[in-house]
Amino acid sequence: MTIGIDIDDTLTNTKDIQKIYWLKYYNSYPKEGYSSSIPSNINSFGDDYIQKFWDIYREELTFTPSFKDNCSTIIKKLNKDGHTLCVITSRPDEKYNDLLGQTKKWFKENNIDIDIIYTNIRDKASFLVEKNIDMLIDDDINHINKALSLGKKAILFNRNNNFKGLQTTNWLDLYDKIKSTL
Repeated sequence: MTIGIDIDDTLTNTKDIQKIYWLKYYNSYPKEGYSSSIPSNINSFGDDYIQKFWDIYREELTFTPSFKDNCSTIIKKLNKDGHTLCVITSRPDEKYNDLLGQTKKWFKENNIDIDIIYTNIRDKASFLVEKNIDMLIDDDINHINKALSLGKKAILFNRNNNFKGLQTTNWLDLYDKIKSTL
């Protein structure tokens, strides 16, 4: 089975580092309508204030978050089981100097053995269909719901009481959930 995996808050603890840098940013550049709490639309890039935040801290936010507990172990296990693993991220190529190369290096340094990395993917569900990827693991319920609507397997790496499908926030549990779909 080919499994597509999101990076931010699925493989990594991105939100934790965003909170740290948002507080630093807000304290340096306070703006009415915002607070020291990270905004819910932090990953939306239509807002000039948020765009400036990303422009200043993009590298730190992208390549310094820690990886989730047990993700390296489970990725190795999935590889050993014969699955093809690919990362599907919306990180935009044009905002980085060699995003693909930097990501490969970062993964290697952290023992994350991924076969393929796809960047700049905004519509992950349609991308699954286009590339014949069997399953999506993502923290964004919108990507998960669309993947399911297109007939793909999907696991929400998040908690949402309104979501009736497979979900978890733990990589050990994720392995069992993947196995249950086979």
